[in-house]
This record gives sequence, C-alpha cells and structure tokens, in this order.
Amino acid sequence: MKDPEVAERYAEALHSLAKEEGALDRVGRDLALLRELWNSLPGFARFLEHPLVPVELKEGFLDRALTGLVHPYTLNFLKLLARKKRLDYLPLIQRAYLKVAEKEGRLVSVLVRTAMPLTEDEVSRLREALERALGKPVVLEAEEAPELLAGAELRLLGQRFDLSVLGRLQALAAELKG
Repeated sequence: MKDPEVAERYAEALHSLAKEEGALDRVGRDLALLRELWNSLPGFARFLEHPLVPVELKEGFLDRALTGLVHPYTLNFLKLLARKKRLDYLPLIQRAYLKVAEKEGRLVSVLVRTAMPLTEDEVSRLREALERALGKPVVLEAEEAPELLAGAELRLLGQRFDLSVLGRLQALAAELKG
C-alpha cells in the first residue's frame, strides 16, 4: 500500500518550486493531463510503473512523449519519480497537489459521483456552473458509482452533498425509523 504522506511530501515540494517560479497553474494542468493519460491509457501507467523496465528507458520515453507538452519542471519531476521508483505515486501526488492549491484558496477540488458515467460535455457544463457559483477555478473529478442508483453525490470544501436516489432512500428510511 502506498503511503499518502510520501505523496504529500512530493506534492508540496513540486508546489513550492512551481510557486517560486510562477508556474503553479501550468504544473497543475500538467498533472491533470497526466491523470487523464493514466486513467485512459492503462498501458501508459503499466509501462511507467513496471519494475523491470529500466529507469533510462522510462526517462527516454518521458522525454520523447512529453517534451514541449508539459512544463520542464513537470518533466523533471516525472524523471525524479522514475529514478526513485515512485511513478506509481503519481495519481496520489496529483490529488495532494490539488489539496495544497485548495488550501491556498487558488481553486476548489470537486468529486462528483454519478450512477451513470458523465459525458465530457456534462463534465464541462458542471465544471463551468460550479466555477460561476464558487467564483474560483474548479478541478472536477468524475467517478462512476452505480450503487447510487440515479442522481449524483458532490464532495467539495469538506462537505458531501447527496442528490442520489440511494441518499434519498436512506434519508426516508431514517425518518421512518424516527
């Protein structure tokens, strides 16, 4: 099991460097892009996490695939993770980076759980609506949760807003038990 404190230390170090150099938003976007690659291309993650793939091969791949696409700090950070055999921490580091930025008040991180998967258009419209309502940039992570039956559950700013059928049924059951 991965130690979340390790991910937090890496995220804080990257955040601190990016802040000093005025690259916070760019590095944040890079990490979001990497999360998308990680989730949508399982082979990408398997290759980078595989212990038998030499570090030099991983670094070469990262250079060819990401030079010009991500900020140099992000690329160097990924190479550092490769050398330290910590690339498997990248999804945790990305979440921890968001938490640091959220604590600073730079953005709001939102998890939306829905019974059915959201389309890219639905995610985009939800993000825009939340940004208008909150007055801050929103990083939105969508997660499929069939157990909700229908509707959605939002988690943001340390609170949970349950707008699902399951949540309503549970509230009704609690009220009937009274």
